[in-house]
Amino acid sequence: MITLRELATTLAALMFWKDEIAQGGNQSARPYLKGVGMRGIKPLNADEIEQLAAKLRSLPLSE
Repeated sequence: MITLRELATTLAALMFWKDEIAQGGNQSARPYLKGVGMRGIKPLNADEIEQLAAKLRSLPLSE
């Protein structure tokens, strides 16, 4: 399970990604995806990030 702190950090990171990285398109995301070993993956767009955030909010949390 994910903790509330982990969820908050992840959601904040997604918000940053949506506001700062997704606006720049795939080129802006490449160094970050490469850094996590996912070089060839197409990043999520702003709408998809919102959908992911909603999924994360529905996960069960641990203390």
